[in-house]
Amino acid sequence: MEDTNKPLTTTPITEALNQDKKPARKKNRKDRGGWFNSIRVRWAVQIAFFIVVLVIGWQFYTFVAYCEAGGKGFYLPRPPGVESFLPISALMGTKYFFGTGKINTIHPAGFVIFGTLLLTALFFRRGFCGWICPVGAISELEWRLGDLFMNKLPKRVACIIRNVPTRITAGFSLIFTPIVALLVVGAIDMNSFHSRVFMHLTPAYVLAMALPFAVPRKYWPDKLTDVIARAWKFSILAFFIQVTIIKMPIEQLELIYTRVPFIRVADVKMLRFFINMSGMALCVILAMLIISVVNKNYWCRFFCPYGALLGIIAYASPMRIRRDTKKCTDCGKCTRACAMDIVVEKKINVLTHECVACYDCVNACPVNGALDMKLVGNNKKIHYGLYAGMLIGLYVAVTNLARATGHWYTQISDAEYILRIPEIDQPKYRHKAGQFETE
Repeated sequence: MEDTNKPLTTTPITEALNQDKKPARKKNRKDRGGWFNSIRVRWAVQIAFFIVVLVIGWQFYTFVAYCEAGGKGFYLPRPPGVESFLPISALMGTKYFFGTGKINTIHPAGFVIFGTLLLTALFFRRGFCGWICPVGAISELEWRLGDLFMNKLPKRVACIIRNVPTRITAGFSLIFTPIVALLVVGAIDMNSFHSRVFMHLTPAYVLAMALPFAVPRKYWPDKLTDVIARAWKFSILAFFIQVTIIKMPIEQLELIYTRVPFIRVADVKMLRFFINMSGMALCVILAMLIISVVNKNYWCRFFCPYGALLGIIAYASPMRIRRDTKKCTDCGKCTRACAMDIVVEKKINVLTHECVACYDCVNACPVNGALDMKLVGNNKKIHYGLYAGMLIGLYVAVTNLARATGHWYTQISDAEYILRIPEIDQPKYRHKAGQFETE
């Protein structure tokens, strides 16, 4: 009689099938042991650009000190890159270029840098925000360090701490976004703020600040709070575009670039703003820095108007993060890793203005091929190293082209800086609610 307790033997066919299955599972998992990944590459790029910004700042400070001393002491030439700190001038330069076909000679590098920034958004989504921007790098470093502390707190407590700044921001957005909208459409102007109407609206302001906290989540979910808070940066962008692009005629720009002293020393004015910062400005910056510790990329998500502009342009980019639903395990690691609080696990194509192309979601995904950066209509993934190389290469190519064609250095001579800087506190160098004195 056959022994029924005898262990079952495997046939050669069964063994072959088992051998085929095991490697397939292992092959589908990412190799997490390597030190070289997108996070380390991105941080290396961000640190490099941050050092460049510090060098530019130090070089310009030294140049201004030389000019203040009347052309005596240690000399360093004015770095054209300092014009990247003049965002309004960049918008004016863009309007001037499309209106006249010429690049302004006062702040040409500002226009070139801004134009390159727009090109990166067109081709590489918000790669500037995720890989280059020094403000974004500081903001990200803060909340990553903050997470080390926040993750030790009870989840409910940590959630409250993280959500309070967003709700406060949503309250302010409920106040200021409609006001900016009225300014853009011309229903009110800057003088309207001195009218009694705004004084009588104080109860409405209090109500707006209270709504995100008072209304139950059933009727006011966190998603709505987030959307309202993010609307602020778009309203700021709309205001800048209205003032500098729409309302300002080409003739006025021509006058500004040729006869307005304020514009010729705007870079020095910006330096003095950071060196001799007012109490209000210092409090706002400190508040931003503190909140950024507990709230992911606080400035980038809710306030940066240029981030909003790049996000709009990025919709035309041929690149996007794509999720393969067949390979996805719905683990949610991609969503938790996203620096912009995008629910990546629910999207097939991460087609949103908030995506900064940081590759953090791709790096966090444990399954090969489940999440990758790809071109539209192409299943071949774009490696983060190739992406970084193309992004940096575009900046290098455009800035060197500007140098070669004579559109990088300002026409303002060192001698003119030496003459103008000592008299920079005179009335003709002041900005008066959009009005400038001319020479």
